[in-house]
Amino acid sequence: MLNTEKIEQLKVMAASECFSDSEGEDVIVDDYAGGNVDDAFSLGVTEGETLLARDILKSMGIEW
Repeated sequence: MLNTEKIEQLKVMAASECFSDSEGEDVIVDDYAGGNVDDAFSLGVTEGETLLARDILKSMGIEW
């Protein structure tokens, strides 16, 4: 079981805005990164963390 501190950390991560939140819009990473692979990688990491935090909290029945 996760402790309160980790749950709060997940809530902060889950509340971050990400490209997946834009309904009906295609995500074109190059528009964000402009060919910079480090920026593209960072975007993917942030997106993945946000979506994973949301999935974990949802599976635990916790609102974020």
